[in-house]
Amino acid sequence: MNLSQTTKVLLLILLLVLIGVAAWYLYKEKNGNPVSGLKPRIEMGVGRINNFTDKTIDLTLNLLVDNPLPIGLDIEDFSYSVQMDGDTILENNYTEPLRIESRDSTVVTLPSQMNISTLKAVNERAATGRDSADYHFAGVFHLRKPVLGKDTLRLSMDKRLPRYRLPQVEVVGYDMKKFGLSESKIVLQLKFKNRNAFPIEFKDPAYEVDLGSQKSLAKGTVAGVTQVSGGSEEIYDIPLAVDMGDLLKSIGQLIGQGKSLPFKLNFNCTLSSDNEMFKNSDVNLIIEGDLEDLQKIKENIGN
Repeated sequence: MNLSQTTKVLLLILLLVLIGVAAWYLYKEKNGNPVSGLKPRIEMGVGRINNFTDKTIDLTLNLLVDNPLPIGLDIEDFSYSVQMDGDTILENNYTEPLRIESRDSTVVTLPSQMNISTLKAVNERAATGRDSADYHFAGVFHLRKPVLGKDTLRLSMDKRLPRYRLPQVEVVGYDMKKFGLSESKIVLQLKFKNRNAFPIEFKDPAYEVDLGSQKSLAKGTVAGVTQVSGGSEEIYDIPLAVDMGDLLKSIGQLIGQGKSLPFKLNFNCTLSSDNEMFKNSDVNLIIEGDLEDLQKIKENIGN
């Protein structure tokens, strides 16, 4: 059947419209916004514990910031937070200006501090045998100059990493040895517990005991390495030299306070591990109690 002249004209117009629409989309794809679909991203690397005490952890995080845009980013400052299994374990601010050139990236070192109690609470809620955790890093970046109409960038990332647990140190007993006129020895029995999946070494641990107001009543060092395998615990005998003169000075306090006389053990060492997080970490712990519970002091510094 032959098409009428009007129908032919309408089909031709429709074909021209379709060609025009296709050409417009091709032009837009080729010459559109060069930053369309591009967005800066962040990547949190493995951190390192620099020092920890019985209360806080000083650590360093490595943060990669990638800028795929054709223009540079001038970041005035930014705030950041880290969550572990949905619980916030640290929050901090980075106040130094940061320049990231176009289509470039940089690694920022973030010094941070975390409370021992916070990490311990999160790990206590974890199921037994879970050696990894879900980490969430979020940052709010304030720009000196707006980019694409925005003066603030909100970036985040999620990553599954090993679950880190601080080693536990416990005083489990003591034994008096070698009494003399000038010096005696006391042997402390310390339990080192490592709940991580990897081994940890305590290098050149040093010990110092305060009794009441008498500082440095006993002290000692153990040269070399004390190693604790992953998921295990070890008990070591630590010999400490006691100055009899200082001990005699404490007799008055002992008579007055008896078994309630306070006791403090200062423990210092450097950690060593194949795991980057615990490599060359300084440890400065204080384990406190009184004479009544000297044999059952249990100062857990983390889980």
